[in-house]
Amino acid sequence: MDKEIILKPSFNVSSSMKGTYYILYKPLHIFIFFFLLAAAIFSLSDYFFNILDNKDETKHDFPFFALIIILIPFFIYLLTYKAVKKEINHNPRIKEDIKYIFNIEYFQEKGETFEVKHFWKNIVKIVEKKDMFLFYLNKNRAILLQKTDLKGNQYDELKQLFNSINIKKSLKS
Repeated sequence: MDKEIILKPSFNVSSSMKGTYYILYKPLHIFIFFFLLAAAIFSLSDYFFNILDNKDETKHDFPFFALIIILIPFFIYLLTYKAVKKEINHNPRIKEDIKYIFNIEYFQEKGETFEVKHFWKNIVKIVEKKDMFLFYLNKNRAILLQKTDLKGNQYDELKQLFNSINIKKSLKS
């Protein structure tokens, strides 16, 4: 494949949030979180059932730890949303006319004031999700490309390119 594939990416908060969650939250993190969440729910339900069952006026300590564990996802969502929105609204590079250029040797981000080449040998892996591609530059940093930005047969051309390069990939068939 000798030709280049040129795309114009779009950036919005919802897709960037999804990409951030794909990058940050691995299956082990989710398993641990759901275990803590189940323990917190059990602790709160135990507290309320003990209050309802006890006829005597013994003092029950409210399980604040359980309440904090239940509120953590809400705060994580708010903090992530705020950070992503700030990055999109205040990053001068995102406001430029950006193009992604793909060829057999590298993936290039080109704007009005910058030009960055990511050679395929330096990309850790490519992951295809339902609505985006993630190009991992390292374990915790990725560039995302929304599938809605692809025009015509660019999706097939990209898949062909990704299959022709020697890189770890997780593509949908």
